Amino acid sequence: MAADRRTWFVVPAAAALLLWPALWNGYPIVFADTGTYLSQAIHRYAGWDRPVFYSMFMFPLHATVTLWPVAIAQALLTAWVLWLVCRTFVPGVTAPLFIGGAGLLAAGTWLPFLVSEAMPDLFTPLMVLLMCLLALGPPRQPMLLAVLAAFMIATQLSSLPLACGLAMVLGFMRSAPACTLDTASPPGACCDAGRANPSPNRRWLLLIAPPVLAVTGLCVVNLAAHGRFGVSPFGNIFMLARVIYDGPGMTALRRDCPSIHWRLCPFLSTFPPTSDDFLWTPDSPLNRAGGPKIVSRDADAIIRSALRADPVGEARAALDNTLRQLVRFQSGDGLTAWPDQVSPVIARDFPARELAAYTAARQQAGSLSVPPLLAWIHRIVAVSGVAGCVLLLPAAIRRRSACAVLLLAVLIALPLSAAITGGLSAPHDRYQARIMWLPPFSAVLSLAALRQRWQTSASARQQSCPAKHELRACPTPQSETMVVGHGLRRRRA
Repeated sequence: MAADRRTWFVVPAAAALLLWPALWNGYPIVFADTGTYLSQAIHRYAGWDRPVFYSMFMFPLHATVTLWPVAIAQALLTAWVLWLVCRTFVPGVTAPLFIGGAGLLAAGTWLPFLVSEAMPDLFTPLMVLLMCLLALGPPRQPMLLAVLAAFMIATQLSSLPLACGLAMVLGFMRSAPACTLDTASPPGACCDAGRANPSPNRRWLLLIAPPVLAVTGLCVVNLAAHGRFGVSPFGNIFMLARVIYDGPGMTALRRDCPSIHWRLCPFLSTFPPTSDDFLWTPDSPLNRAGGPKIVSRDADAIIRSALRADPVGEARAALDNTLRQLVRFQSGDGLTAWPDQVSPVIARDFPARELAAYTAARQQAGSLSVPPLLAWIHRIVAVSGVAGCVLLLPAAIRRRSACAVLLLAVLIALPLSAAITGGLSAPHDRYQARIMWLPPFSAVLSLAALRQRWQTSASARQQSCPAKHELRACPTPQSETMVVGHGLRRRRA
């Protein structure tokens, strides 16, 4: 009960710290896709390029009145997940320590900007944390966490392969037990008193449940909206753009157009310089050829032709894009104004006072940006976090600590996310930046967990040797030395 009472205090306090970019901006931050996410639920349609689940999440919150409840709800959800993770891996974490840690995350990482933005980018890293909890077999409300993770996966198509990859790796991670925390830990910790480790079958069930639920939801919605039972009925357009701008797709178009007459063939001489222009410019060849839904009928054939003709070239391009994405995580991507994508939606569907608040924000005035010094801090903290995770993982595995699950998941998520977003779409800083706050958070949390575990073991050893003259016979974590008295080290007998 004490832990529950603490939650009511620490979660709002941490959420308030994470909202500072929205408060500084004077309005929740928006992105080009925000307009689509808003309009889908308001006007009851399903777009070809974005799942509807984030739109459904936002609609009861903003209710076409204001976007502030969306940012507040995201802040509270983030703080709650962080609190749950901290209590799982470091059961003795105090409220002031957690709030202080949230403040450091707010000051030194990109996380508060994700929290303040009306976009589902925030849910990708939170999903990684929930998958870690599910891998440990949470003792309380496991299906609630599984459904929440499924929702987060369904809001962004790029999260689905990431979740599947994490589920496979964490499921096969047999070297680290599902839970090695103190059995006397408080409610909310990984282990309850007297509770055995979850069975492998139960762990697998919890891990595969989120992607299975997400796939089911996406397929059902797409069947109802588009008449196609699939995860992404028109997702081949994104792959088409990738193979065209990697080279093999354009080669296939120029070679086969004289005989096959694909819908894009009449516009070969007017292709824009980037894949983003091809996908989103109103007068691009994609739209002039009939739009994504029409061109989607030819996309699979063009992709197959390109891959058959030059599979090595496409693989090399995908690897190059992955490596470029892996090192591209500069803070500030997407903070510009979006007058053509978002402003019309706010003006049409929200009250005049909301439009005035939106227009008066720093972002719409073009003055919202990450200061260079803060951007460098974000980068240094992120890289230091990656190094910390790499250094701590062997120790966590050797000590059979539960934090090994967290460290491994984060280190796998980084290249896997880069391959999904950069290799299959196109490298952008915002894709990798959204998960780069995970390494420093995981490294600090794991260090605290390992330190707490060592201290608990040392205390238990001291209690088992009541007399000073018996200390030399007690086992120690080091095979050769032990600490005696005021920091003096002696050889074990």
